[in-house]
Amino acid sequence: MASNRARLDVLVSECRATFVEAAIQLQAAESWDFSCPCVVLDGRSAEVKAVVVGVGSIGNLVPTSAAIDSPEVKEWLRIATEKSPEVAFAEMLNGDEERAKRFNEAYERLIEERQTGIKGLWSADDLSSFVSKSRAAYPKAVSAIALLPGQEGQSHTILTFESDISALLS
Repeated sequence: MASNRARLDVLVSECRATFVEAAIQLQAAESWDFSCPCVVLDGRSAEVKAVVVGVGSIGNLVPTSAAIDSPEVKEWLRIATEKSPEVAFAEMLNGDEERAKRFNEAYERLIEERQTGIKGLWSADDLSSFVSKSRAAYPKAVSAIALLPGQEGQSHTILTFESDISALLS
């Protein structure tokens, strides 16, 4: 996590102009709504992308999965990351029949999402939480999402945070 924090600090510094742009737009907003600006930083590759988008448009930039909200899929992902996908399948499908059935149904939804082109980077619950945080931060801070390279077998890491408007505009 410390290396993610260091990477995030560098990204925010490199993309300060984008944060200032979002702060100016947010300061001009008369009230919070889904068009209020937030910042999405994609630092998963050497070429960093930073954009200002309305909170309501986040799902267009950060693909969201309803299937990974399932407790069974979350458990499978945790086991797959710690051990291996094969071990995770064995643990989820053996033992409690009801849990195995719930996992199988949720995993099928995940596969359907992937086949239709949805490669969710975070869950619908995560998106909802970010929107709530954005609303709570208004009008004092710009909400932001940072997509970073994964660690310990993960494909990516997502961090959400706020940047104080007064610091950005000073």
